[in-house]
Amino acid sequence: MYGSMPVVRRTQRGEARDERLRRRAAELFLERGYDGVSIDELIRDVGGSKASVYHFYGDKNGLFTAVMDDMLQNLALPLSRLDLEGLSLAEGLRTFAMTLMAILLQPRHLAFQRLVVAEAQRRPAIGLSWYRNGPAATCELLRRFLAAQQGLGQIRPEVAPGPVAGLFHDMVVCTLLNRAMMTAGDGPTPEDVTETIEQGVRLTLGGIAP
Repeated sequence: MYGSMPVVRRTQRGEARDERLRRRAAELFLERGYDGVSIDELIRDVGGSKASVYHFYGDKNGLFTAVMDDMLQNLALPLSRLDLEGLSLAEGLRTFAMTLMAILLQPRHLAFQRLVVAEAQRRPAIGLSWYRNGPAATCELLRRFLAAQQGLGQIRPEVAPGPVAGLFHDMVVCTLLNRAMMTAGDGPTPEDVTETIEQGVRLTLGGIAP
C-alpha cells in the first residue's frame, strides 16, 4: 500500500545476531547503567547495522525495555514452572518462598533490580513493567495457591487470599532483599533465609488457618 513501511523479515543469521546483541546489551547495561551504553558500541561488538536496531526496537530505550523483559522472564522461569498442587498449606508457602528467594538473591537479579530502581524515575514504563511482571505476577501466583487451599478448607472462609499473598511476600522478601542490595558482602546467609521463611510461614498460618 502506498506510504506503508516495507516488512523486514529476519534471516536465521539476523536472528542469531539479534540474540547476541541483546545478550551483550544486557551485560553492558548491568555493568554501566543505561547512560553508559551506546548503540554504536553494541554494533561494533556484535555486527549488524544501526538502522536494523532502530527498525526493530525504535531507539535505545526500546532495546533497553526488551532486554529488561528478557532478563525478568529468564529469572522468573523457576517460579513460573513451580507446581504447588498437592502440597499442604505450610509446604506450599515454604516451597514458594524458598524458590522465590533463590531467584531474588542471585547476583544477576540484584544488579538488575538496582538498574531498574535507578532508571524507573526517568523511564516510568520500565518500573511499571518490572512491577507487573515481577512482584505483582509473583503475588498472583501465590494468591491462586491460597485460593485453592481455601477451597480445600485449609484457610478460613472470611480470609481474602490476595492481601494475604502480598503480606506473606513482603514479610519474606523485604528484609532479606534490602539487606542483600544495600550491604555488599554482608548479605543474608542461607540460615537467615530459612529462619525468615519459617517465621513468615508460622505467622501466616496463625492468622489464616481454621
